[in-house]
Amino acid sequence: MNRHQTSNQDQWFHSRYDGEDRDDGCQNELSIKPSQEDASRLEALLTNVDFNGETYDNTFSLTREDAEQLRDFLNQWLNR
Repeated sequence: MNRHQTSNQDQWFHSRYDGEDRDDGCQNELSIKPSQEDASRLEALLTNVDFNGETYDNTFSLTREDAEQLRDFLNQWLNR
């Protein structure tokens, strides 16, 4: 794997990195997609792979309001 890969395929956004210096040196991935159960929400999945190759997933559900606040935060950060 390259050190950093980002893709936007169909309805999925994926960002993964391998060996980030500020982290634990293990592969991580962030995936975001619209919820199949509730069209008004996004699902965010954060995956961390440990040194033994085991994966640990954390799933978050974002409302449209959450996504709007995240968008505003990212826009402010990008415009600095």
